[in-house]
Amino acid sequence: MVATDERARDRRLALVVVALGATYGYDGAVMAGAQLFVTDRLGLSTTEQGTLHASTIVGLILGTLVAARLADAYGRRRTLVAAAAGFTLVATLSPVVAHLVWLDSTRLLLGVGMGVILVVTPIFIAESASAAARGRIGVLYQVATVAGVVSAFLVAYGLAESRNWRLMLWGSAVLAAVVVAVLASVPETPRWRPAGATRRAPAPAPVGAGAPIDAGAPVGAGAPIDAGAPVGVLRELFGARYRSVTLFVVALGFFAQITGVSAVGSFSPRIVQRMGYEGYFAILVVPALIQVAGLLAALASSFTVDRLGRRATLLVGTGIMAVGHALLVVTFAAGGTPVVGLVGLLCFSVGFNSGFGALIWVYAAEGYDDRLRTAGTTMMLLPNLLANFLLAQFFLTVLTALGGTATFTLLAGVTVLAWIFVLRSAPETRGRSLDAIHAYWQGGRRWPEQAGEPQPGRAGEPQPEPVVLAQPSGPPGP
Repeated sequence: MVATDERARDRRLALVVVALGATYGYDGAVMAGAQLFVTDRLGLSTTEQGTLHASTIVGLILGTLVAARLADAYGRRRTLVAAAAGFTLVATLSPVVAHLVWLDSTRLLLGVGMGVILVVTPIFIAESASAAARGRIGVLYQVATVAGVVSAFLVAYGLAESRNWRLMLWGSAVLAAVVVAVLASVPETPRWRPAGATRRAPAPAPVGAGAPIDAGAPVGAGAPIDAGAPVGVLRELFGARYRSVTLFVVALGFFAQITGVSAVGSFSPRIVQRMGYEGYFAILVVPALIQVAGLLAALASSFTVDRLGRRATLLVGTGIMAVGHALLVVTFAAGGTPVVGLVGLLCFSVGFNSGFGALIWVYAAEGYDDRLRTAGTTMMLLPNLLANFLLAQFFLTVLTALGGTATFTLLAGVTVLAWIFVLRSAPETRGRSLDAIHAYWQGGRRWPEQAGEPQPGRAGEPQPEPVVLAQPSGPPGP
């Protein structure tokens, strides 16, 4: 009977997770298609087109900063319901007024809601799902997110002839309303307790979409940042003990995004147009198919990473990204070879999803102990979102001013720098216990056996390693 109840609870949770992932993915990608028609309707400049995406990223940053406190104070389920309900209202009103300031303002508010969902959903999964289903449900969230991204492009394609950008944007409101409805079928997580009450276990780290959730460990892989002492936490993160790993994950998070992933996702229709393609199928459906290829690459990476190792997988993925940028440079420099450009976009998506998208969260989760895991992953997420904002706001302007050859040469150079950074700085943590990894970062980047000490964790029971959940390369962010 207990097993039957557990399976029923997991099925209800899976439905909630599918709705949350689809909403996050759809809204993150819908502006990529709608922007084509909003631009014509409002006569937007390239800078103004950038604000349609950048305003959402600003909201995401704000949402991620407050989400953990809200989830701790009011509960995970209640926070998700409030975020989804507010999102539904704003998404309904957003397309009503055809004015840039109105659209930017409402997109910012939608970003706040998405930021909250981004942080709280992995907590909700980790605390609600059974141990046997936790990893599968986490992967289901990623699949649903990519399905939402693909659906956004297909809806844009279906409405392209009518140029009805309002209906495209209203799709987000419909999905968010479904989230509110399905959340009614699930209870609050058993791990949450109101402020001041005794908790059975600390909450897991708010690690966002694509983040690892330890499916084998007890729920509570990391405690949220103490709302009353953020300065003390930052001082500890950059203190002598944790400075090395903190600087590493900050740089890793920034490099993962500044290589161009959000630009390729958010502006792929514009990029395809500049290659020479004109039909709506090419500029809206082909990017959707590329997203599917990226998801398949991420799933493949999850099966091979423990065989090849984290560092090798990351180096191969980043190398494939650089090849993708190089093919785009060739396309824009030579002209008349748009198919090569599509192959370049495909390579970039596959490389990102099999490398950075799958592994940056693992490095952050492994590098900190339970007490600071939330703070550490947040330190990686913030520079990642900052780079996301810079690309969203300025990529199209740079592409217009410098042209495709110079723009993608610049991104290729940044990607090569990212590859060099990984080569020189990323340790291979495959097969290492969490204690050994912590000792590596805190002991001058030397493994315990290199320092002539016994390796922590090897003598006792092996510690479970985080399950890699893939991060799609589309507009939804990190």
